[in-house]
Amino acid sequence: MIPSQKIDEWVREVEERPSSAPVILRFIASRLSELAQRNEELLAENIELQTGQKVEQYESRIANLEYQLEMLKRQFSQNLLAPAEPAAEMVSALVYNPQGQVLRLELRADELVHNTLITSFPDSAVAGGRLRLLATSSQEELLFIFDSGRTVALPVAEIPAVDPGAPDWQQAYLQDVHGLEELVAIQPIARMALSETCVQVSRRAFVKKIKESFLETYIANNYIGTGVKLQADKTCSLAFCGPDDLLVLVSKEGYVWCIEASRLPFMIEEAQRLRSMDHIITAFSANPQSSLVVVTRSGKAVHRDNSWLELAISLKTQGKPLFSRERRAAGDQVAGAAAINENDWAAALRSDGALAVYKLRDLLGAGSLLPGNASAHILDFATFGAQA
Repeated sequence: MIPSQKIDEWVREVEERPSSAPVILRFIASRLSELAQRNEELLAENIELQTGQKVEQYESRIANLEYQLEMLKRQFSQNLLAPAEPAAEMVSALVYNPQGQVLRLELRADELVHNTLITSFPDSAVAGGRLRLLATSSQEELLFIFDSGRTVALPVAEIPAVDPGAPDWQQAYLQDVHGLEELVAIQPIARMALSETCVQVSRRAFVKKIKESFLETYIANNYIGTGVKLQADKTCSLAFCGPDDLLVLVSKEGYVWCIEASRLPFMIEEAQRLRSMDHIITAFSANPQSSLVVVTRSGKAVHRDNSWLELAISLKTQGKPLFSRERRAAGDQVAGAAAINENDWAAALRSDGALAVYKLRDLLGAGSLLPGNASAHILDFATFGAQA
């Protein structure tokens, strides 16, 4: 509102100096335009309140917050138990395929032993090498990501655990696929509320940064989008990042690319320049306390300190090679990679069907997951934290 005293001042100003009238009129016209725009906004908001649309938005937001709170409570519930009521931490190893079949093996963290075989799948089950591996807490919440952009959220505990002594794909949990779509990744999301952004990464190294508040809506609507620009491309994974984290991409041919997450675009852009036959194996966030482990298909475990990483000056650069041109020419490729801490564990799935766990400290000391005469190779590799 414009007070009457101000209007009287303008009238006197125009009477004494008529040349100032156009300036005052333009100011009044601008102010009236602002008030009219604000009036339209208030009118639209009032209509939303009357029709219930605004209430539905608030209810949806409250439901999302309650959902995330429940996930965090499940994550931290064991730490809140009284000392007289200790609970054994349970770890789930999930093996899945593009058709949406998932086998879950549940392990006690305090019973894990370095370089121990957990189970073995028939050769026919691993034929083609398209099985994926995820190891995580049994209290986690999972996001099933399909190449169509569709998603499904599900607690780990709702996937029935199978007998490690006789894993049977006929007994596998099935997350239905629609039409010709494929399951491309399963992502733990219980701690997404503690992150600032989520970065969606494609196999051809295209990235899209998503604000955490927007991600809530996508998950509630069961759709995150494909995150791709090329017809032959597919989603690879998601990485949850804090304000000071780095995004790290690792390709099949052993190129490592990283950049500050804060510099990433919100629109889909090519981040790493890949060779025509190369593609991203995994993407993850890293902080100054973590180091990098990369496992090759031949079973070599390569450890690098955080200082080894070279920040990309811009997008569309190739990244830093992890191993020599000769090893690359000999056919060695990356099976998996992760940011790790000293007490982490790892699981590896081999081409002969064996699934084994390793204490990372011991694994890095040995330098290899496979004996020297092994005929098998590593299909996938995953790390997890466990108080064992």
